[in-house]
Amino acid sequence: CMTRAEDFEAETKSRGEELQAIAKAKEVITDNVGSAEDLSYGLNQVSFLQSASATGSGITTRAALAQFEVVRLVRDLARKQNAPALAQLASKLRLAFNSGAGEDIFAKVRGLIQDMIEKLEGEANADAKETAFCNTELAETNAKKENKEAEIQKLSTQIDQMSARSAQLKEEVAALQHSLAEL
Repeated sequence: CMTRAEDFEAETKSRGEELQAIAKAKEVITDNVGSAEDLSYGLNQVSFLQSASATGSGITTRAALAQFEVVRLVRDLARKQNAPALAQLASKLRLAFNSGAGEDIFAKVRGLIQDMIEKLEGEANADAKETAFCNTELAETNAKKENKEAEIQKLSTQIDQMSARSAQLKEEVAALQHSLAEL
């Protein structure tokens, strides 16, 4: 349970950093392309994939740059934190940005980020419950151990007292036998 408590602390810290990175990614999306979510993305528009292949560069608009930055930020944080969940989120974000023709890409990205946040919060709740269980069990075990140690001390004292009484009685028996032998 002690290692679980240490693991829980490390995971909580890591999860907090992941949530901060996700919040930062969400903020970057909102700041750089927040007004674009009101636009309609019909079939007559060019997708990000099409515009990238037509111009030879993947970043042709401010929105595309913001999307690239969001993916890069999440991917770099995943590498730094060694967090597979963030790497998976970065991959999903990249796919969502690349396949976003005709859909509200920003709602899709917000949904991915929200799903990631809910997953992390669920894991945090599960870890907190497990840690609380471990702490409760550890406290009960320590209390039982203290009770048993007190009982052992009590019984050891009784044994010492009875051993002393036995030695005293043996001395008295020996003295009485000696007195009887003299008679």
